[in-house]
Amino acid sequence: MDDKKNEIQKKIKKDIIKNKFRGIVLSAVRTGKTRIILEAIKDHSKDKDVVVFIAYPNIDIKKSWEEEMDKINYHPSVIFSTFISLKKFENVEADYFIFDESHLLPEENIVPIVSRMCEKNKYVILASGTFSPETLNNLSFSTKLDLIVNYTLNDAIEDSIIIDFKVYVHHYKLDCTKIKEFGKVKKWNSTEAKECKRLTNRIISSYGSQQKMFAALARMRFINSCDSLISSVKAWINKNKDERFLLFVGDEKIGINYNIPMFNSKSKNNDVLIQFQKKEINQLCLIKKGSAGITYPNLQHILITAINSNGENLEQQIGRSLLQDTKNAEIHIFVSDQSFQLKWLNSALSNISKKRITYL
Repeated sequence: MDDKKNEIQKKIKKDIIKNKFRGIVLSAVRTGKTRIILEAIKDHSKDKDVVVFIAYPNIDIKKSWEEEMDKINYHPSVIFSTFISLKKFENVEADYFIFDESHLLPEENIVPIVSRMCEKNKYVILASGTFSPETLNNLSFSTKLDLIVNYTLNDAIEDSIIIDFKVYVHHYKLDCTKIKEFGKVKKWNSTEAKECKRLTNRIISSYGSQQKMFAALARMRFINSCDSLISSVKAWINKNKDERFLLFVGDEKIGINYNIPMFNSKSKNNDVLIQFQKKEINQLCLIKKGSAGITYPNLQHILITAINSNGENLEQQIGRSLLQDTKNAEIHIFVSDQSFQLKWLNSALSNISKKRITYL
């Protein structure tokens, strides 16, 4: 496998240099995207002293770049920026510009800034382990950059760079009999099913895009915190207590229900995350973090409870479990019987072969 991986890395590096270090690079998980780009910079610059600007979505991505520089003993001058802070660096001077995990650029609403930086600078790479066709087309149109490397997750599986995976879709029904209290200030009683219908009607009756957005977010928070969902996930956990798994949930209030170690992206202490990476603990509940740039050795099971229609996010989450040497990964997605959630799921799964999907 190492020989094949080295071969793939050399080809990707060659394609980057051949295209004059300017374009969009799709390089699947475990292909060594960070190392490839660093070695491409080294070769392309002919070992001259250069300044490299690297933009990234979260601190773990920055750490992966620093660690890779140490591993290959190549340390150019680097200017780092988060996506959130990118506006401050729009006019920064550097020789090479790297935008890592670029599939997230549209979500951060910074594509216009990136486009201007692409126009002003000669050597620019937009890199990611996954791009949906829509995101790829939009980024290419906005930045005027072409796709110069297209090495997908399926390619990596076929080349045995990473293991294969199976998606299991667990269906559950919103409760329509148990009366619960809803609301923070004004209180009312309803069932899960009726409350979901109320929130859906609120979206339909909303005026203006902002009002609809807030209504849709309220429904998403509700559906991701339903007792029916929590019960369904806990049933799986109880049957698989000895398994090593990573559980993605929407927020900390939901995560508490599962009684396993939990890590929140807003936390300044990442001890629990490190313990999970080192296999000192085998179960971790992850809040809004860890679906990109972080690897988890020997992780066979991924549990996904917070569903959206973004296939890129789903592919990133799947990618966290493809670092084993033997068993295929199992991706367990929990989805309600509500038509809007099923529509989101179908959209997210659209780029995944149907032969890998089992509906339970």
